[in-house]
Amino acid sequence: MEQPKPLLPMPIKAAPYRHQINAFNFVCGKFGLVTSQTMPSSGAALLMEMGTGKTITSIAIVGALYQAGQIRRVLVVAPLSILGVWQEELKKFADFDYSLAVLEGSTAKKIDTLRHMRGSPLQVAVINYESAWRLEKELAAWNADMIIADEAVILGLN
Repeated sequence: MEQPKPLLPMPIKAAPYRHQINAFNFVCGKFGLVTSQTMPSSGAALLMEMGTGKTITSIAIVGALYQAGQIRRVLVVAPLSILGVWQEELKKFADFDYSLAVLEGSTAKKIDTLRHMRGSPLQVAVINYESAWRLEKELAAWNADMIIADEAVILGLN
């Protein structure tokens, strides 16, 4: 069977697998980046098995949305144990400009880091679930264009 083609360039530094291309095309269609047979949406879920590349697929989608001018800020909410994975994976695979901050330390430090995330390029803030609900007001004020809820990787545009 022939490898599917991405409907848009996938801005990642890796050769994606068939299922990653299919997921990328599906979500890009849902978010209106490409013509799609499905109804447009402001959210999508990557329901893929553990270890099949949800994070790299998400990075490609984020990059495509950023390059299309649809997003400037992304909030990644993940379990504490894998916050660093997002930093590593973006560094390894993102083929687009971004700035990233892992929100860690005291509540005051997290708030200060978030408040100082300004300008371009794409801004990515990574926080754990426990801190996210505690900083709900500050995160809402930061006004992310997309939120990724990791461990299921649910993507949504604001």
